[in-house]
Amino acid sequence: MSKRMTHQEICEEWEAVSRAQNVNHQRGIKAAITQCRQFLTAIHQQADVEQARYRYLAQRLCDHFWSHNVAHRTDQTPGYPGHFGCRVRLRRRKLELSWYYNRFVQQKSGEGRSVFSEYIRKEGRFRYHKPAFTRAQDWEQPLIMETETGFEMLRRLNANQAELCRIVRKSERLLKDLEEHLGGLKEAASGSASPSSEEGCWR
Repeated sequence: MSKRMTHQEICEEWEAVSRAQNVNHQRGIKAAITQCRQFLTAIHQQADVEQARYRYLAQRLCDHFWSHNVAHRTDQTPGYPGHFGCRVRLRRRKLELSWYYNRFVQQKSGEGRSVFSEYIRKEGRFRYHKPAFTRAQDWEQPLIMETETGFEMLRRLNANQAELCRIVRKSERLLKDLEEHLGGLKEAASGSASPSSEEGCWR
């Protein structure tokens, strides 16, 4: 069993064979294109995993907010009850970190209250503007700002990743064009020795 090449060894091997005359460069081109495509595919796959991690981290912020909301569900809390809520969702590669406002309406029977939720539109690109939370209770305001600061960081990270995926898609198209271009090149007639069968870095 051959020893697996290290990252540095692979880089050095590609560098060495790039100017070599005694290797099969047609096989080398095929191997290089294949590995380039594998690299781009791996980025796509890891991007999905990374977004799932963002969703997990966002849920921790959300749970932190709700733990304080539950702790303040008592008549002894000034400004009880809290009206704001947050939610985290990941659907079709779209990460949503949103806020809503709850209205509590006494039921006609007098037993309990009905809750009506009003979605709050995010005006900023990465963050909700402060006026969206003007109706928050005094104890809610700092918790909302604390949670929203974390949400903003995750929205920016998610946006960076989305841009990375767009670049990868462009690279995939360019790589396909490059493969077709290289395949259309005509070899010059030559009396040089036949290429070696050594595989080098495209093993």
